[in-house]
Amino acid sequence: MSINLELYRFFCEVAKHGNFTKAADKLCVTQSAVSQAIMQLEDRLGCKLFDRNTRGVQLTTEGEVLYAYADNAVSLIKNAQDKIANMKNLRDGEIKIGASDTACSLFLLPFLDKFNSTHPEIRISVVNRTSRELVKVLKNGAIEIAFINLPVEDETMLEITPVMQIQDCFVAGAKYAYLADSVMRLRDLQKYPILMLEQNSTSRKQMDMFLSGNDIEIKPAIELESLTLLSEFAKIGLGIAATIKEDVQSMLDRRELYELRFLETLSKRNIGLVQLKNVSLSFASEAFKKSITEVIGKDYIS
Repeated sequence: MSINLELYRFFCEVAKHGNFTKAADKLCVTQSAVSQAIMQLEDRLGCKLFDRNTRGVQLTTEGEVLYAYADNAVSLIKNAQDKIANMKNLRDGEIKIGASDTACSLFLLPFLDKFNSTHPEIRISVVNRTSRELVKVLKNGAIEIAFINLPVEDETMLEITPVMQIQDCFVAGAKYAYLADSVMRLRDLQKYPILMLEQNSTSRKQMDMFLSGNDIEIKPAIELESLTLLSEFAKIGLGIAATIKEDVQSMLDRRELYELRFLETLSKRNIGLVQLKNVSLSFASEAFKKSITEVIGKDYIS
């Protein structure tokens, strides 16, 4: 038996006020509309819900049973509608983001700061993993969007938006600064201790593929899990770091690090915003994505 929810809403208002006229005023409808609704409900349920008296109406035994349940149900649905309205207007909600170290440090933080200032009621949760791990977390549904180093191995389930271009490079501290005075060949790196990210990172895999494509194999002297450690280790002279230029630009400007130059052109890559295809984002996540794509639509060059 299917009964329109509006009939229950009208019933609850009459039960609260004990009067058809007051219920009609609350509902902003005519008394006739309220009377018709109650008659329809009584007809569908096959019982009388109200007895009339000199002061208005009074619930029957069956009406009292229905009201005990219907009032809670109508209130819950009203609360749900209000919550959805607040989420739509960005007064409530949550964004669940995944981000690699590179994406966080080079791209994401300013956008998070601005969005949090503009929409303080929105809860923000960030999962920090490697790019490969984040794709798995995204597919499992624990996050809605992720910011990772591209390319992605399995793109079939993903919608990908490049958001920032990054440049691979090799840098050295003062100990090896003299190498920056001339143009080298990539194979010359085999003479020096090389610092690289751990093998499970996308950046490391891309660098290994690039070197392999130039018939060069490098066994790093030190493998680290973060770009920050790479630049600091290079700075104190422990070796030459394979890193991302945008991450060390300030250290290059201060001459704490020196960029090495090569006859071969090092690859450029992208940080990308990824989400599952054909899966809708929450209002909050959609708004956050829009705040980013509106900016990169003006400034990003692929």
